[in-house]
Amino acid sequence: MTFIPLIVANRPDESPYQQAPHGTDMTMLRIVPATDVRAGDLVLGGTSAPLNPNRLRWAMQSAAAFVALPIRMWGAVCIDGQTPFWEPDEMVMVIPREHRPADRCAVGDRVERTIVHTPPLDYMGRQPEKRLMLQRGTVTAVDDGALSIAWDGRWPNAEIPDTGIRPVDHTRVERERAATGFAVGDRVTRHNDTTTTGVVMELCRHWYDARSMARVDWPRDPHWDTRTVETSSLAHALPVAPAAPVLVSA
Repeated sequence: MTFIPLIVANRPDESPYQQAPHGTDMTMLRIVPATDVRAGDLVLGGTSAPLNPNRLRWAMQSAAAFVALPIRMWGAVCIDGQTPFWEPDEMVMVIPREHRPADRCAVGDRVERTIVHTPPLDYMGRQPEKRLMLQRGTVTAVDDGALSIAWDGRWPNAEIPDTGIRPVDHTRVERERAATGFAVGDRVTRHNDTTTTGVVMELCRHWYDARSMARVDWPRDPHWDTRTVETSSLAHALPVAPAAPVLVSA
């Protein structure tokens, strides 16, 4: 084993920052190339340059530790399962999955996975690039560690790579709702049709004027299928429970 001198710097202190889960053994921290990050590894951040045992390097901890769902696309590594951000030889700080606190999923827990979506041909008959998306679901049964999951909605022309699953980060869900009023996986209705229920599959901004948009799966309405609509035209099918209050000691 080679000892690499390294300083972990710039730990974020803003409110969205999340420490590694309670019980994480930080002595198990390893530094590996992005291509060697495995599904289930706990990602803590990255380093400033390739490592050299004869030189001191700096590392930066991410704003939130997250469980990896790595997949290679467009010449990059999407460690979070969605964002093509990491160069293949970029060095990443991880807690190997064998040493991170185990996830104990129960019935009713929310989980997510990566899918590869092939959009339909555009109006000029061209084939857009494939896209990485996150699909959320609910655990319906647990049998000796094996999970049964009801996935939210349908993604037409979707491929499901073998990247595993991870628990949904509820802080991220609340951020989505704060920004757009909705989160991926929310059940919604249209203002002019409260009898038809759809599932939010994706949230985005309009390419022209940055309006908040949502791609919604309407499983019982074949005329709508999975279409992108303005979030202002949607309403929650069921009330969203408010976030639990944060108690601050004096």
